[in-house]
Amino acid sequence: MSISPELQAKIDALEDEDLKARILRVILGPAQKRVSDETIFENSVAIYTMANEQRDRLRKWRADEVADFAQYFKERNQDDYEEFVRQEKEFNEIDSGLAWGTRQLILEWMPGLDSADWSELFCGFRDHVRSSLR
Repeated sequence: MSISPELQAKIDALEDEDLKARILRVILGPAQKRVSDETIFENSVAIYTMANEQRDRLRKWRADEVADFAQYFKERNQDDYEEFVRQEKEFNEIDSGLAWGTRQLILEWMPGLDSADWSELFCGFRDHVRSSLR
């Protein structure tokens, strides 16, 4: 199946090469399509744009903020902190119960964070712990 020149021009005008490739895979793929190529293009671009906007809205945690949380964690619950470090070191993953407790501690430390922001801090904290193990 071929793509109209107008749609091909729109695809070619996109800056993100991965987005272009994903759109072309869907349009040119063997699956039966229930919507037009133009709709596939528009929906793909809309989803891509929304994801980028959401990522841009995420709080950017500075290293000193992550270190402050680490200190808070250590002071509030030394045993859980040590267990977190042990699990990160030995397994490179955190038990779900401990992870949930850590997230609750994040919300105690900084109330009002949305789930994306506390999730970013959790990831930053794991990175902080890993870097301290080197």
